[in-house]
Amino acid sequence: MKSSRASIIPILAVLASILILYPSFGERELELAIRPEFKELSQESKDSILQSFEEKWKKDYNSDGDWAIKPSPSEFKSEPFFLITGRFITSAKINQISQENPELVWEPKNRLVPTQIEELIKGGKPLAIKFGLDLQGGMRVVLKGDFETYVSKLRDIYSQEFSELQAKKNDLSLSEEERSEVNQKLDEFEARFELTPFRKQLELEKAKTIIDNRLTNQNLTEPQVRIQSEQGAVEVSLPGVSNSSKILEILQSTETVEYRLEEPDPGIYGQKFRDEERRLLDAGKREETDIVKYQKIIKDRLGREAQMKFLSDLETKYGIPKDRFKLFALWARGANSNSPLLPRSFIVLEKAIALSGNDLTNAQPSYNPNSFAWTVSFALTPQGAEKFFDLTSENRGRNLAIVWGDKVISNPKINDPIAGGRAEISGSFNQEESSRLANVISEGSLPIPLSILEMRFIGPTLGLESIKVGMKSVLIGFILVMGYMIFYYGIAGFIADITLLVNIIILMALLSLMDFTLTLPGFAGIILTVGMAVDANVIIYERIREELDAGKHITLAVSRGFENAFWTIIDANVTTLISGILMIRLGNGPIKGFAITLCWGIITSLFTSLVLSRILMEFTANKTPIKTFRLGFNFLKKKGAN
Repeated sequence: MKSSRASIIPILAVLASILILYPSFGERELELAIRPEFKELSQESKDSILQSFEEKWKKDYNSDGDWAIKPSPSEFKSEPFFLITGRFITSAKINQISQENPELVWEPKNRLVPTQIEELIKGGKPLAIKFGLDLQGGMRVVLKGDFETYVSKLRDIYSQEFSELQAKKNDLSLSEEERSEVNQKLDEFEARFELTPFRKQLELEKAKTIIDNRLTNQNLTEPQVRIQSEQGAVEVSLPGVSNSSKILEILQSTETVEYRLEEPDPGIYGQKFRDEERRLLDAGKREETDIVKYQKIIKDRLGREAQMKFLSDLETKYGIPKDRFKLFALWARGANSNSPLLPRSFIVLEKAIALSGNDLTNAQPSYNPNSFAWTVSFALTPQGAEKFFDLTSENRGRNLAIVWGDKVISNPKINDPIAGGRAEISGSFNQEESSRLANVISEGSLPIPLSILEMRFIGPTLGLESIKVGMKSVLIGFILVMGYMIFYYGIAGFIADITLLVNIIILMALLSLMDFTLTLPGFAGIILTVGMAVDANVIIYERIREELDAGKHITLAVSRGFENAFWTIIDANVTTLISGILMIRLGNGPIKGFAITLCWGIITSLFTSLVLSRILMEFTANKTPIKTFRLGFNFLKKKGAN
């Protein structure tokens, strides 16, 4: 092997790897954006917010003093951002700072300044190694799909069409051909309610997409959403999340916007509610009215299950046919615009959904200066626009309720057909509620309800400690191995140490290029890689010593030693590689992370042990004045040396 020419390959590989790794270990700059609203606050409010931020900076965010911030919070005037410089600025830390200082930090505008290397290689996209939640902190939650409730919801959506087909099926005047056609349509409906594994996977994919959109709207840095098909669940990893209860509410929300027609005139069931309420009010028994009892359930926060049971009991009490109608509450504020949003009256709606949230899109909240109220305008899909026109044309004079989640927020009367594909929702909601309603329409509702199967929370401080412990463990293991190799093999051991160092550098660069998320099991895989690389060098050196003991010239002994060890090393590493590939295919989470680092570590180890190590050994044997190799504790002189 011509060492001088062949050495160009590993040299280029090392240089490229060092450049790729610079963003991960070099000093970075973070622009922490200031909210525009902050500048409009009074000086007293500004000082209070900045003082609180400075205390958190010294106590929580930069307790070790490794980072610098300019300007200092106490010296802040009107700069557009704080400039933070330091190493290991993780997405978890960015999220933590942003979420704990919402009045100061403008989260969507935060910017980790790209290095020149990132601009060159990835066009400004991050190149730094991503750390898992066990290293940088955050929340991991596994949400299991409730497919039974999903099927029940589907039956509600198609209940009217299904009932019409059932009635048609029982029509004795139908011909055999017509009856066969009706039965075929009924079978198609039943097929819609049957959830095959493929159908479940499809619904989980939809849920994943919607969760992705919701997290994007929360401006979280590097959220990760994955499907766990075997459990029928969606796994969500959120670095640095501190307001976990709010995020969980957003993730699990199955709220949607639906249009349902109120029961037709004369509205006998709704009249029963009004008559009973009037009777109790005339008797001075306001606290015994159904609506006040329902309000108490809301105020006492007894939960959704208690609300649903109360409404179901009322349906039974007033004889409402549950196969045709469903009881809701109309929510509104009192005379004071600052009063809470509460149920104010009951309303009986048709069970069939006239227009679903899937027909609505592109919602925007807006303020109406004439009515001094917030509204939400939205567009209808082409199919939705057609359905809405037919709905308003065929039901003039009836009330069309707008249902948000389980709340009726508006119940306008249909005066004329509505065409054009755009509409507006008005109701008793404030700016925050109108924005939330717009998000629900734009993002879409989750197709399946999700319940918490597993949840873990790791504090960002613990995460940073994990990074340091992981780095320390790799460093200590590396130094111990290097020391032993030099002690036992001398110059050859030093060469082995160089190949180990190059092995780690190339491996980390590969993981960085792959956007791999490094976890503690991943660190374990890297440490195991070091051990396997050393094992390969030991095998090679023992083969070289056998050749030298047989009286071969040192140059020939090195060449024969590598050739004799080649297949032994390949066999040993390939069997381990096969095991690693199986773990990647069959495992998940920590197992998969360990297996990925192990497999790539095997590949880099083979390159450094069989290529780089040979180049260095042959160069030492042929181009240096060194006369002996100490392989073990026996000194062996070069054959033919003067």
